[in-house]
Order: sequence, then structure tokens, then C-alpha cells
Amino acid sequence: MTLLILISMLVYFNSLKGSFQFDDIPLIKSHWLINTDAFFDHPRSGQIGNRPVLFWTFALNNQLARHQVFGFHLINLALHIGVTLLIFFTIWRARYLQNECGWIFPLTTALLFSLHPLNTDSVSYISSRSSLLATFFYLLALYIFLNLFHPEKVTQLAKKLILSLLVLSGIYLSVASKLIGATLPFMLAVWYWGFIGHKQYPNFHKSVTNNRSVAIGFTLITIISCGVLFFGDPWVYLALDQGFELFGRAPYLMVQLKVIVFYYLKLFYFPFNLNVDSGFSFSSPMTDSTIFISGLIILAILLAVLKWRNVWVIIGAIWFFITLAPTSSFIPLNDLAVEHRMYLPMSLGLSLIAGVGIKTLPALIRLKLLVVLLALLGATTATRNADWVSELSLWKDSATKNPLSPRPHNNVGKAYYEKGDLARASYHFEKSVENIPEFVINQYNIQNPVSFLVRRSKVAGKAVKSELKSPDSLKIMAELVEPHYNLASVYLDQGRLDEAEKEYLKTQALRPGHFSSNIGLSSVYNQKGLYDQSISLLERALQENISSSDSGIALARLNLGELYAKTGNIENAIIEWVAALKVDPSLLPAHFNLGTAYMMTGKLDLAENAFKHCLKLNSRYEPALFNLAKSYQMQKKWDESSQQFYVYLEVTGPNPSAYAQIGFNFNRQSDWENAQKFFEKSISLQPDNVDTRVYFAETLGSLGKIEKAREQLQAALNPNPAQSAAINKMMLSLTSPKNKTP
Repeated sequence: MTLLILISMLVYFNSLKGSFQFDDIPLIKSHWLINTDAFFDHPRSGQIGNRPVLFWTFALNNQLARHQVFGFHLINLALHIGVTLLIFFTIWRARYLQNECGWIFPLTTALLFSLHPLNTDSVSYISSRSSLLATFFYLLALYIFLNLFHPEKVTQLAKKLILSLLVLSGIYLSVASKLIGATLPFMLAVWYWGFIGHKQYPNFHKSVTNNRSVAIGFTLITIISCGVLFFGDPWVYLALDQGFELFGRAPYLMVQLKVIVFYYLKLFYFPFNLNVDSGFSFSSPMTDSTIFISGLIILAILLAVLKWRNVWVIIGAIWFFITLAPTSSFIPLNDLAVEHRMYLPMSLGLSLIAGVGIKTLPALIRLKLLVVLLALLGATTATRNADWVSELSLWKDSATKNPLSPRPHNNVGKAYYEKGDLARASYHFEKSVENIPEFVINQYNIQNPVSFLVRRSKVAGKAVKSELKSPDSLKIMAELVEPHYNLASVYLDQGRLDEAEKEYLKTQALRPGHFSSNIGLSSVYNQKGLYDQSISLLERALQENISSSDSGIALARLNLGELYAKTGNIENAIIEWVAALKVDPSLLPAHFNLGTAYMMTGKLDLAENAFKHCLKLNSRYEPALFNLAKSYQMQKKWDESSQQFYVYLEVTGPNPSAYAQIGFNFNRQSDWENAQKFFEKSISLQPDNVDTRVYFAETLGSLGKIEKAREQLQAALNPNPAQSAAINKMMLSLTSPKNKTP
């Protein structure tokens, strides 16, 4: 057991350095997952289809250390180690029930599973914790189930009842982590039949096993059941994504024959070129002969397994196909192939069969082969974990392996965009957009993606079949829309306004009413000086999304308020900023703009409160520090104003404007000596500031330093002759040391 823990930790140690990836970020930042109390307050937190056990663990992670990625990875690794140990002990217990002994076979199987690179997607990707949890409780329930039939440990009825309740709890926890756990009751029956039934009912077991009619009957029942599932009514479970709309049940099942053989089995035996974006394309049996070949290969595998007549191999094969069935049979999913779907099927499926194969080898060959194999698997897994360390490394790897897919380039572009590298971001977004048409045709068998989306948009919100989902949740929408939108946003930041406008318009053509692109397009019009057009666009977008909880609503209102302010409509600007803060109270620019607007309209108490809200959100936000000091100044709170300017200087360092304002405060308090000191500091940093020199002259005049005051006024005349009349008038007033006012 110690060996399994240490080796697993060694190989996956570098996964603990990984960052939040892809779906992780919006998931763990959901308001209902910030802690366990928020989770239980959510109205749908207990619904089994919503994976309550999975989301509770995310809420627990956030409660212990909010948004700290290390804790999330640590739990993922702990679950993987737990699954590895359960594989070992489950095989050990089943061997005991078979009157077999020895630890080499269970240890080999557990190590093959633990170190296999195909599991990196499940362990290193936080959002794939669902597979880890479902598998952990799946195996735990099986292990407890086997202990029900332990001849020594369980003799009392009470103990059996407790173990039975634990098995039922394990089934619930597995299903509540991921719906693949629904196959567990069937697999319990298979393991019972394979390892316990032959002892309890030897004659019946032998007659059923050797009776061909029973096998034929079982096959017919399976075929009929599949027919009902393929062509039945919507009471059959439908996945939350849109695979049914994209592929249909029967075509999806046909393609999965190819996926199983040429993707899953290939990667198990040759775990190279792993890719978070498989890019496995859709095809039809009418045009793709490999689907037919795959079916023959699977049939040959099943016949070989039956001919081998090894109970471990038979149960391993059943385990593989049954546990893979929820994702690779009659339930169509958007992605045809994903690595983490193999986690449960590998556990006591392919890993078990591989363990049996190694067990049958001669002892000398077996040991050498096992050492070399485990070393290669461990090294490959550690290397693959390194790809998961950052979003950029993961998606660059994917883009290299699958350069014709839009998704990797789009995500590489986002990573570069977040780093501020707009040139590289735009390059990858352009590649993503360029790849879209051919990719969508190959991936989803959609010959005209644009007309498909237009058709989907028309049915949104209408009463259609229950299988039909709104295009807002349709994954194909993201495949087409997001790269165009991201490219437009980069062009906007680069100042390429015409190109940005074109991409935003393409986004809206593909997805009418796309809210974020309306915000971006309004920013384009704003920067072009087309204020009326920009205002009209935002007003219309907000009207169309008046009941929406979209996080972009706050940003739209912030931008609309700024446009109103630019066009002189301060009152409407204030209304929009107040509305923005109702949606998102943490929107710092809205607090600042609101404070500035209140200051401009003479509502100084409200301005002061708004700037203080800014500083609660960011105590070092320089504009708010300065304007708060100015609001105190406008209220003639000279000391508070000066103290606030001192805080501002602690953040910014020497600043001529702040020094001048402090000098002005001392001037108004008739503290001429301190006023002189700060005006001198200001002028030394910014000698051309006319206003500072004028106020400095006033201070010097009040100190009786008439000639120095005249020098300051003369210096003020040189850069700004337009103010010469006012300055000359002030110079004439400086006639005697007793004159204290300008």
C-alpha cells in the first residue's frame, strides 16, 4: 500500500503546480460554490443530475482556501491514490473469495492504472474530478459489496445490514458525482456471478455458463433493449449537451465503434500524442469503412475473450464496455472522444486485462517487462502533467498536435491576450477563425454552419421537441462565435477599429443578439467618435436583455454612463452608474465615475462616499485617492485633504500635482511657510505649471517676499502670455509687504 501511494505521488507531484484551466475558472468562481453554505442555499444543489457531490467538494475547497489551486489539485491527487488502492484491495478480496492468494497480480494492475498517462486528463484537470469521484465511490461500493460475502468477517445480520447500506450509499455517491455511476448495480451483479455465485449455486452456475440458449437469450434481450433506447420516446435520458441534435443516437453509436478501437484502445496500448482536444471527426458508415472494420475488431475481441475463458479477462472486458457505455453508446455527446471518459473503464477493465496478460508471462520476462513498462508509463505521465501546468502550455501543445482545430488556437490566443501579448493573441485568433468552416463540417457533419446557426436561432424560445435546446447552450455556437468575438476584442485593443467592427458584425451575424459583441461594437463607435450610434446600440442591447443576469450588464451600463457623460448628460450618466453597481457592487470604475460626477455637480458628500467605496475595493487606486483629497478640499476640509494627499504620495511617490494641492491647502489655512515648501517641491518637478506659480506668488506675497513673488508671476507669463492681463494685475497689487491678498 505504501508503495502505491509513494509511486503515485512521485509521478503526479508536478501536477500540483498546475493552474485553473478551461472550464475550471467559471466553475470554481460560481457564486454558489464560494463555500458550503452557499452551496446548500442553491435551489438545485441536491438534484442528482447536477452532480451534487462533485460541486460540494468544489465548495469545500473554496471554503478551506478560496480559489487556491493547490488545494484543488491535492484533492484530485488524493482521490486518484484512493482509486489506485481500491483497485488493489478489490482484486485482493476477489482473489481471496476464489481461494487464490498473492499480491503481485493486484499490485501490477493497480500500478498499471495509477501510472498510465491516459489518466492525466482526469487527475490534472480539476473539472474532471467528476470522473475521479464517481470511480472512487464506484470501487468503494464494489469492495464493500465483496466483503458482504467474506466467510469470516461477516457473520451477523446486523453487520450485513450495515454493509448493505454502505453499498447503497456508495451507489448514490457515485451517481451523484457523475451519472456513469448508474452502471454500478449491473457490475455488482457481474462480479457476484463471477466470483461468488459459482460457489453458492455451483450447479446452476455451471448450467447457465454452458448453455448456449441462455447466451442467445441474453443477446436478444440486449438488442431489444438497445432498440428501445435508440428509437424510444424522450423518457430515455438525454445528456445536457447537444449531441443528439448534432449526430442522432444511431450515427453516434456507429462512430463510437471507431472511437473505441482507434482512439481509446490505441491510446491505452500506445499512450502517445495525448491531446486535450482530440479533434476526432464525425463520419458515416456509408463513407467510412473503418467503422465497419472497428465493429469486426470489437467482435473479434469479444470472441477471443470468451475463448480464453479466464474469469478475470471476461469480467475486465464486461467492465470496459459497460462502464464506457454511458458516453460511447446511445447517449450522444458533443465531443466524440475525450480522454477522461476512460478513467472508470480502465480501472478494473483494461488495466485488469493487462495485469492478467503480464501475469501469464514467464517470471523472468514478466519482472523485466513490468519494470521497463512502469518506468516508461511513469515518465510519460510526468511529462504530460507538465503540459497541464499552465493554460498556455496545454493549448500550445494541443495546437501543435491538432493545428486544424479552431479550439486550441482560440484558447492559446486567450492565454496570450491575458498576458498582454496582443500580437501573438491576434495571430492565434486569426488561425482559429480560419479553421472554423472545414472543422465544423468534419467534426459535426454540418455542410453549411452559418445556415445551421441561423436555423437554430429561429427556433430559440419556441415550443419544440424536448430534445431541442436553445442555441445559447449549443456548443457548436461557441466553436464558431467565440473566435470571431475574441479576434474583434484584440483588434479593438490594438486600435484596429475597422477590423474590429467587421469581426463584431460577423459575431452578430452568427449569433444575433450576442450581448458582449454589442458592448464591443459600441466601444468601436465610441472610439470613432460616433457617440449617438454607440449610445443607441447599448440602449437597444440593454432593453433586449432587461431581465438578464449576464455579468456584462454592469459593463454595458458603465460604458453607457461614460457615453452620456461625454455628451454632457451627467444626470443620465449617474443613473446608469448606479444601475451598474446594483448588478455588480465590486465594479470599481463605476464607483469612481459616480464620485467624479457627484463632485462635478456639487454633491460632495456623495462624492466622498463613492471614492471611499473605491478605496475599499483597492486601497491603492490612485485616481480615487487624488479625487477623495480634492473632494475634502472642495468642502474646505483642509487638514483631511492634505492627509489624503500624503496617502496618495505614499502610493505614487513624488508628484507635482499633489504637492501643489497640499501647498494650496496650507495657503488657505494661512500657513505660508508650509505652503511655500510644497509649492517649491511642485515647481521643481513641473516648472511650466502656471497655476502653481500664481498660487506660489500669492504665498510669497503674504510672506512679504514681494520680489520673489514678482519673479514667480513673471515666470508664469512666459509659458502662458494669454493670461498676461490677470497676472499683470496681480503684479500691480504686490506694492507693499502688508498686502496679504492677491
